Amino acid sequence: MLGIDAWVSLFGPAYFAYAGITVPVMVTWAIACAALAMWNNRESRRQARQAPGAVVSRSWRVSIGMFVLVAAGYIAAHSAVYLAVRHFARMWL
Repeated sequence: MLGIDAWVSLFGPAYFAYAGITVPVMVTWAIACAALAMWNNRESRRQARQAPGAVVSRSWRVSIGMFVLVAAGYIAAHSAVYLAVRHFARMWL
């Protein structure tokens, strides 16, 4: 299934919120998950799946820009999960 690492990474902020761990740890977790997602989708892996002779290349500036966008998405999704679980954990406990 495509993106399974993204869905599995959401268990981290849920656990952090339930355990009462602070927000900076959750943000660090989100950035680490974004780095893992970018590593798993790097060019060398994509090129192995393409037709022989096809060359796809990105500059460092574009790669870093994409990482910032992916990390922002991970931080937003993880923050939403963190805040929701924290809200419900306060109601249940």
